[in-house]
Parts: sequence; structure tokens; C-alpha cells
Amino acid sequence: MKFFSRMLAGIVVLAAGFVLGVKFQARVESRSATHALIDVQKARITKLQQDAQRLRTALLLRDYLEETRLRIPRATYQTIVDAIADSSLRYGVAPETILAVIRIESTFDVDAQSEAGAIGLMQLLPSTAEEIARELRMAWAGDETLRDPAANIEMGTYYLTKLLGRFNDLSLALAAYNEGPGRIAGRATESARLTTDYARKVLGYATP
Repeated sequence: MKFFSRMLAGIVVLAAGFVLGVKFQARVESRSATHALIDVQKARITKLQQDAQRLRTALLLRDYLEETRLRIPRATYQTIVDAIADSSLRYGVAPETILAVIRIESTFDVDAQSEAGAIGLMQLLPSTAEEIARELRMAWAGDETLRDPAANIEMGTYYLTKLLGRFNDLSLALAAYNEGPGRIAGRATESARLTTDYARKVLGYATP
């Protein structure tokens, strides 16, 4: 009799453990389903943000091209739009600012090259760009990389973000982008805070 009582008690314990296990598994699965749903919603929100940024950038670039009567190949136009929208979201720089820098630096000429040797849409020096490419773990093929609109825009925007982090002021960051961070950092505090003509132009184009 005692044997059967113990066996019955054991069965009850096993059954209770099974029920608890089932309930625990159900909770785990419920949490997993909830997390999966949250991830899906986050992905949808990110996609909407990307689409909205691309549309906004496309309209800004279209307006500029119409205003200046400048023509660029359709494929290049779309590459520039996508690169600006992606870099804007990735590095937190307004598309208007990126567009304004490109407008001043190269007038949207992907093959532009300055007397100092800066190349591409955002006019980066190869020495600076190579260092940036290493930081971004981006394949580096010298001047060819700088003439790639998408790569040039990402590197230029990243570089501007680095300068903004260093100087904590967009005007100073733009001045450093144009003149070099060493020159801006070497100025007296009072004169360093004076906005350069370059920075004024960028901010003027970037402000509606």
C-alpha cells in the first residue's frame, strides 16, 4: 500500500512538474513571439524612416538641379540620393547639410579634383580618405574609391561627424572640414568662433 502511495505521489509530482514546464515554455514562447513582433515593428519603422529620408533628399536634390539647370545621369542622381539619405540616418547629419557641402565642394561633379588633390563629390584628400576608409572598414582603391559617389558621400559625412564631435559646433566643424582641423584648433578661442565664409555658405544653403 505504501509502495502505491509513494508511486502515486511520484506521479503527482511528475505531473505537476510537467504542467509547470508546459506553462513555463508557453511563457517563453509568448515572450519570444512578443520580441519577434517588436523586432518586426522596429524594422518597419526603420524602413519608413529610410523611405521618408530618400523622398526628402530626392526632392531637395531635384529642386537644386532645377534651380541651377544642372543635369546629371539618372543613375548617378539615384546613387547620390540613396547615399545621402543613408549617411544622414547613419551619422545624424541633415541631408540639407550634406547637399550644401557637395554643392559648394564639387557642384555634384563625381570626378571633381582640386588643385590641392581633393577628389570627388565631397572633395576629400586621398590621405584623409584612406584613414577614414580604414575606420569604416571600407575597401580602399585610392582615387577610384573617391570617385564612387556612394563611398565618397559616406566618408565625407563620417568625417564631418568626427569634426562635429571634436569641435561640438557645426560652424567650426564646417570650417575645419574646409581648412583642416589643425588650423581651426590652433586659433585663439575668440577668433576660432568666428564663422568662416565657407561655413556661412554651407549653412545658408542648408537653411530653407
